[in-house]
Amino acid sequence: MVYRWRCRTCTFSLWAASADAAAEAIRSHLFDHAESNLRRDDLRTVWRCPHCGAQGETYAGDGALESFKSHLFGHVESQIEADAHVVDAVGGTGSVLVLAPIDCDAAANARAHFLSRGDAAVVVTADPAARLRLLDRKLPSWPASTTLVTTAAEPLSGLDVDPPTELAVVTVDGQPDLSGVGETLSRTIQSTEARGALSVEFDILTELVDTFELQTVFRFLHLLSSRLEQAGALAHYYLDPQRVQQASINVLEQVFDLVIRADGAVFTSESVNRSSRTRPSTPS
Repeated sequence: MVYRWRCRTCTFSLWAASADAAAEAIRSHLFDHAESNLRRDDLRTVWRCPHCGAQGETYAGDGALESFKSHLFGHVESQIEADAHVVDAVGGTGSVLVLAPIDCDAAANARAHFLSRGDAAVVVTADPAARLRLLDRKLPSWPASTTLVTTAAEPLSGLDVDPPTELAVVTVDGQPDLSGVGETLSRTIQSTEARGALSVEFDILTELVDTFELQTVFRFLHLLSSRLEQAGALAHYYLDPQRVQQASINVLEQVFDLVIRADGAVFTSESVNRSSRTRPSTPS
């Protein structure tokens, strides 16, 4: 079960794997909006709700903050949607940028969330064995077909799970240029797009930003996203915000329909951009 909530005051949205995780994240966001309505001094903490005018007062500050957050949450609790999915925000297909360290639990949760919606999975990764372990561990069943696109010399070395019956491995030799990656992935998509709903995981974006000029990566992503949209695919790209400067992230975000930050079992987004692929602003 995944829970979704959208703020009615700003463009913030969140998805969470549990009701408790959703509630905690919502409380924190609502308090960010209403923090100016809380006053503290040496003896007491006083708050006033900006929505209904209710007030609370606690001496010595014990529990005042949590009381205020809980009161704010009471105003929006009924707005939480159950049985939701991130891709519903972009109409079921499109391109999503996931900001998280590549191999953290939050990124693993995001991969499982997106791959669970595909009949066919295409995974572009430098660590194919790890991704197959994740599929085996996180999903209730394997996709009908799984294709790995990788530069790994021995892609299944050390694999300690039984791979699915329909598994294909496409190897990109050496250190590829972006045109080589794009052509290989385009051929792979063409061979798999007739197999049902397609989920494409792109793990190597951080490495591409490290290796190539930002403008080159931007153009590559724009072309690739257009190709994947033609195939009706859901594409999820992973970028490590600890390794990439925020200025570069700001540029790359223009390519995507949706950008989420993954933190544990909670995904958050500040906006949805459905027109990103048609008129992106090319970086100088």
